Amino acid sequence: MTVTVSLSDETYQKIVLLKNRPDESDEDIINALLNGQIDPEPLSEETLKRVEQARKDYREGKCQTLAEVMTELGDSIE
Repeated sequence: MTVTVSLSDETYQKIVLLKNRPDESDEDIINALLNGQIDPEPLSEETLKRVEQARKDYREGKCQTLAEVMTELGDSIE
């Protein structure tokens, strides 16, 4: 079932400000609020840029597994 809800511009802008990723929907934010999953301090622009760079690096295969890093450091995860 889909329900349409009317919100004031002020309330809607608060929802927009809570988005941590551009692909988060309004419903995602509302559900997160209802489930107590919203961080009172949203991610900074710098952090968001670093996350996006990390995702790009991952897509391009520019990453290591935890096991590879631990081996490199002379340890293991076992």
